[in-house]
Amino acid sequence: MALEAKQIQAASLDTIGVNGLDTQTTATSLSPNWFIKADNVVYTEGGKVAFRKGLKQGTLNGGAKVGSIVEHIVGSTTKVFSGVGTNIYTLDLSNKDNAWTNAFATGASSSDWQFRNFNNNLLAAQTSSDILRYKHSTTTWQKLKDVSGYSAPPGVSTFNPSCVLGFYGRAWAGGISEENDVLYYSKLLDETLWATSDTGGFIDLKSVWGQDEIVSIEAFAGKLAIFGKENIAIYNSPDIIGSIALDEVIRGIGCVSRDSIQSIGDDLYFLSDTGVRSLFRTTQLDKLPLTEKSITIKDELIANITGSTNVKSTFMLNEGLYLLSFVDRNVTYVFDTTYKTEKETPRISKWNFTDNREPASLAYTETYGLLVGQQSGRVATYEGYFDVDYSGSSVYTYNSYTVNFSTVWIDLGQGVQSSILKRLVMVVAGGQGTDVGIRLYKDFEMIPKITPTFKLNPTLSGEPSYWGATFAKYGPITGHTHNAATHPAASKYAPLHGFKERSIPLAGSAKYIRLEWDAVTKGYKASLQSLSLLFKQGKIL
Repeated sequence: MALEAKQIQAASLDTIGVNGLDTQTTATSLSPNWFIKADNVVYTEGGKVAFRKGLKQGTLNGGAKVGSIVEHIVGSTTKVFSGVGTNIYTLDLSNKDNAWTNAFATGASSSDWQFRNFNNNLLAAQTSSDILRYKHSTTTWQKLKDVSGYSAPPGVSTFNPSCVLGFYGRAWAGGISEENDVLYYSKLLDETLWATSDTGGFIDLKSVWGQDEIVSIEAFAGKLAIFGKENIAIYNSPDIIGSIALDEVIRGIGCVSRDSIQSIGDDLYFLSDTGVRSLFRTTQLDKLPLTEKSITIKDELIANITGSTNVKSTFMLNEGLYLLSFVDRNVTYVFDTTYKTEKETPRISKWNFTDNREPASLAYTETYGLLVGQQSGRVATYEGYFDVDYSGSSVYTYNSYTVNFSTVWIDLGQGVQSSILKRLVMVVAGGQGTDVGIRLYKDFEMIPKITPTFKLNPTLSGEPSYWGATFAKYGPITGHTHNAATHPAASKYAPLHGFKERSIPLAGSAKYIRLEWDAVTKGYKASLQSLSLLFKQGKIL
């Protein structure tokens, strides 16, 4: 009697990696909705894994690393300032060859400024340095103590706060060398007057949290949040000094990095010594167990906290991305706050950069979007799909970067039976000319069994004509000759260039498989739209 032929089965993996990165859980315990590696990726609105954009340098070398950036907008006037070395510069991104202008010698030993807009002016603070002010009406920087009429906070000989805030009608400052657990506030609507005789004043936190020091000050839900290294104090009614009162002290949880704190909707994200936390969740849950934002990467995040003293962050409002960069480790964690996983966390991926393109500072601006101050002393925008270096006189170098993501161990679901692998079918959107390598691992082995490589050449599929007319519509960079084959995405908008189904033959059998992709960018965006595995029922193991 003839045996019935076994039918080919199809396992849909369309939601592969939709939850982002989990390096904390054993890879055999996770569903295929998680990745164990997710480098240089973002997610589309439909939850498909896609290439991050590149960093396009917009200035010549400013010298030392760009340690801080801020956008300052008053009415129709927009300025960008950056801390480089011992100077603060006005940054002119429209003048690439002479972008660093109007240098102000700060007298500080570092460029690690915290900038805060207040009362149409700009304040700047960092550890052990005189607090600075930029006055909009005169377009000048000054040490605050040198401003005519200045009055110092009570009992302070050297006013050198590590952090500052302009909110609720006053300037607030903390972390000075003499009294690092005292918070000072200015006169209403006047950042130059801090003396009690000028209606300035202070809040002494020694009796509130004991031994600790102020790391940062933030406005939060109509309250004032004072972050220490090991505690957080919340005050009500900060807009009425006579009524300000302690609301809550959160003990045993503090902030290890001033520049990790970002306001995200009704929430505050910050980096504690055990990972990224949410102040909203902390206050809502009170004394109940806390839900962290980074539990899926907890151990490696703590390792980075231990190994790096320099942390920067920003929140990309339009994209809903919280970026947390460990400057000394060249790793930037990307928290997609628009998506909540089954573990109540944002979706996480990682970005990395090479050759001094690593972030030294981050700022999300209304005018330019994301600005990245680089270790090389240059400032880059987030656009295109190359990492673009600028060397002056309209000379650009277009550098590919590698996108890498890896699945968990996928159980093919045949119980005690193996599966005969037949074919891997995937649909990719975009990625014209992109070099792709796929590695397939079987049954927990460390060496891949199948390593096909290919070049994406998607079928054009009726997208609007302007997507394919990058240079005609938006124009080439002045003085530079473009070759679409080698650097097609030199302007702001990169074409999508349709879809392509790729069918990859497989061989052999397995009960568990793991897939890993390497894609080397060629100037075009790309995303993985669908993935299916074809197999037959195999032998009993």
